[in-house]
Amino acid sequence: MARTGYTEAERRAKREEFLDAAVQVFENDGGIDAVSFRNVAAVAGCSYSAPYRYFSGKEELICAMRARAYRWLEKALRDAIDPNGDPRSQLETVANAYIQAGLQRPGMYALMLFQKDSEFAHRSIELKAARHDSLQACVEVIAAGQASGFLPKTTDALTAAHMFWIGAHGLVSLQVGGQFVMGRSVEQLAPILIQWLETGLENHSGGKFEESSAGKFSARKS
Repeated sequence: MARTGYTEAERRAKREEFLDAAVQVFENDGGIDAVSFRNVAAVAGCSYSAPYRYFSGKEELICAMRARAYRWLEKALRDAIDPNGDPRSQLETVANAYIQAGLQRPGMYALMLFQKDSEFAHRSIELKAARHDSLQACVEVIAAGQASGFLPKTTDALTAAHMFWIGAHGLVSLQVGGQFVMGRSVEQLAPILIQWLETGLENHSGGKFEESSAGKFSARKS
């Protein structure tokens, strides 16, 4: 008897299988240019037209892959968090987890942060949610540190998480780009960066950020 159709759970599972295959093609076969429905179908072991049942085209597939990359980072951060750990070690652990994730899978990291948003990506609820949740893992650690009294509340947790993100992203990007050629390594710089970020958070006096008429951003104390 012919199958009448997949359940919603089965459709989601099948879509994830195609995303697994797409990420495999991306990481192993040459990046975005190698990702085609034909190549993805070959890895998945099905007809080249089968992925069209789950993705309208390559733009939607790439967007879903990028959401998958953000979920990968979120998992790496949350897996590193020890609910019973002290706030300082939690902050250091999350920062290290971010850095190590980017260094271990530079392709996934590039997929997450170095692909320009398409019109589809701008509208994608899936991608927006994945982006939010990956940063939220860091926000929650900082907020917990503030609630415990370890970290001051002069900087809100979301702003502080962005600063940690900026610092860690810079370190990973320079390492992946082969830019550490002046006698320092990522292993030497990572703990110093984390210490500086912690010190800056602990000593920031607070303030509101605003844009001047000349288009330059400045911070002023509340």
